[in-house]
Amino acid sequence: MTRGSSPPIATQRASPGRVSPVKRRLALSFGALVAAASASSCSSVGNRDTVAEVNGRKLSADRLSALAGDTTDGETIRATLTTWIEVVSVTNDASGIDTAADLAARKQAALTSLLAQFSDAGQTTYELGLEGSPLLCLAAIPLDPSVPASQVLDEIAAGTTFAEAAGTYSIDAGLADAGGVVSSPDGAECLSAAQFNTNLISALDEAGTAVGKPAVIVLQDQEVIVLMRPFADLTLTDAEKLQLSANELGAALRDRYDAAEINIDARVGSWNPTDARVVPVSEG
Repeated sequence: MTRGSSPPIATQRASPGRVSPVKRRLALSFGALVAAASASSCSSVGNRDTVAEVNGRKLSADRLSALAGDTTDGETIRATLTTWIEVVSVTNDASGIDTAADLAARKQAALTSLLAQFSDAGQTTYELGLEGSPLLCLAAIPLDPSVPASQVLDEIAAGTTFAEAAGTYSIDAGLADAGGVVSSPDGAECLSAAQFNTNLISALDEAGTAVGKPAVIVLQDQEVIVLMRPFADLTLTDAEKLQLSANELGAALRDRYDAAEINIDARVGSWNPTDARVVPVSEG
């Protein structure tokens, strides 16, 4: 089959998509998530060898200096201390955190452990599709005008996989080789609605497209079979899992901050429970 041009599927435009603003979730970092935490107890520690204490787990001035790379920059020191407080509040364990690499690894492990508890919630959110998922993971088969969409849909219904159908019928060579999977220039296979062609999102909406069910839409007078890929077919990064489970993970982190007793030496800063970070004493 001669392959020709196909309608644009993904763009990097920032125009809003169809996702409901009420249900939209933001891509949040670990620190940003805990920023939603409510007030936790906080006071200044009395031992001058200790700069911070979380639930009885203490951090010395020397160790904080090592974690922060022996810098004298106050902002860097406070950011490092914030990360240490995050980790200890979540894990209730301060042992073995001796270097910046230890701290980063422990932070990632803490987040990954929490994420594992919310895979079902992430699937539920993803399957909201256009009605609330922060991520859309699409596959597409732009068709030659001589090929009826009904023919391809019948083959898929009879057992041909979407990837096989894409390899056979897609007039876009890249999509054919990728089994129809739509990805960004940097290889991301799941994108926000705002990163896709707005005409595509409108067409999917009009077609009532649901996750796991191929739909036929028309882009630039050309028929395209589009699939919101089933959750089971996705290989998600931790960042993507975080987006899908942000509400549930945020609530879990909030619970841990609510229960934590956080004390900081005023020489370093003070704990801001609203922003869940260490700030200069003047801002506390």
